[in-house]
Formats: sequence, structure tokens, C-alpha cells
Amino acid sequence: MATIITHDDLHSLTSKLSKARSLDEIEQQCITFCQLTEFDYFSYCATIPTTLTRPDMIEINSYPEAWRALYQDKELIKKDPTLIYAETNHTPITWDKMIPQQLDDKNSRMYIRKAKKHGLKSGISFPLRGNVGSTAVLSLVSKKNAPLPQALVNTTLTFGSLFATYVHDAVLRIFDEDLLPIKKKRISLRERECLLWVAEGKTTWEIAQILKIANRTVVYHLERIILKLEVKNRQQAVARGMMMSYISHRLDWEPSSHHKKPSPGNTS
Repeated sequence: MATIITHDDLHSLTSKLSKARSLDEIEQQCITFCQLTEFDYFSYCATIPTTLTRPDMIEINSYPEAWRALYQDKELIKKDPTLIYAETNHTPITWDKMIPQQLDDKNSRMYIRKAKKHGLKSGISFPLRGNVGSTAVLSLVSKKNAPLPQALVNTTLTFGSLFATYVHDAVLRIFDEDLLPIKKKRISLRERECLLWVAEGKTTWEIAQILKIANRTVVYHLERIILKLEVKNRQQAVARGMMMSYISHRLDWEPSSHHKKPSPGNTS
């Protein structure tokens, strides 16, 4: 009988994930999570939008070697129903509820059939979001046929949702630090501000007025960030800046007077 996972177990696992510095360390915590439940395997898949047309893909799993080889050889990550589900959904789901949604798609039917032949018969998947555009899914997989025992499902949904967010955060942190050299380049606050206002459709002159700096200074900062982001123009810089989270919402921005909402006591 599998050990019943406790809150202390979860705290230990998430603490180790917070300190993880390699994908191998993350994999070990996922394997331990499976050992503390009745699941046989885990799978983590993510698409990281380093570019819009050729996103990076990350895979970590404890699947049987034969399935892992097939998965890589046939590029099944592009047909994985769990990742397809994660692209448009945010809530965890058991495979017996997810699979019927995929049966109309030929690739999904093929994937499901092959997976079952390799012993991947049931599971629970947790969609995940990270930096702008990044999509991932953590799946806990069983050799047992669906449906899974309701008590196991309830426990896994409770503990798995938090565990999955820690896994995803750890992967993105390592990806940023070790696997994505462009993230190591220092982007100044002023460069980010200039790029933000380009994204808002402002001209060089308008940005200069907003930031109270000279036109040539705006041009200098934009040329610098275009060079650092390894793009060719302002439009590409905006796109990559959003993907890399260099452009973010400005909560301290004061809208012009005609955009301001009237105060509660002002009904005129």
C-alpha cells in the first residue's frame, strides 16, 4: 500500500524545489511525490516562447524507456493531449474526463492508443502558466485503468495543485538562469520604460515627453535594448520583451484627466 502523503511531506518537497538548481533535482522531487501516492510515473512538459514560431520545449518524466524513446523520436510532445488541454484550460483534470474531448482529433487518438500500450492508462494533469506565453502541464500517471479511486483523486488534486506550481516555478527559474543566455543580459529600468511606451504605440517624441528626457536619449535606450534582445527593430523588441517579461503592467502610471474615474463623492 502506498504511503499517504502529509502536509509535512508537501512542505519538504516544495522547500527542496524552491532551492533546486538543476532539472535532475526537480525530477527527483517529482519521483518522490509519485512514491508518496499511488502513481507510477510523472511527466512535465512545457513550451517556452523564446520565439513565437520556434518555442523551446522542455520535457522531464519518469516514463518507461521505450515510451520516452518513442515520445522523442516521433516528437509526440506536439501531439500530447495533456499539453493541448493545458493551452486553453487552467483547472486540473483526470484523464477519463479529458480524453473524450480529444477523441475527435486523429493525432490525439493515435497518442492515447500508443500511450496505453506502454502502460500509461490513467492520470491527472495540472495545467500551468508562467512568463507571458509559457504553457506547461504536470501529469501524474498510473498503470491502472480509469477511473482512479475518488479518494486518490481528491488527495492528489489537493496536494498536486500546489506541488505542480512549485515544479513549474523551479523549471522556469533554471531555464532563465542556465538555459537562456539572453536572460543574463542586464536590461536597465530606463530601457524597459522606453520599450513599454513603444508597446503602447508612442513615438520617440512622445516617449521623451512622458519620461522627461531628450529625444536622442530615447533613441539611444531603444537601440541598446534592440541590440541586447538580438532583434532587428522596435516591433520585434516589443514582442520579445513581452515574451521575456521585460514589459510589464505599470501600476504607478497616472492616466490623463479625461481618463480618470470620478471619485465616489463626485457626481457632477
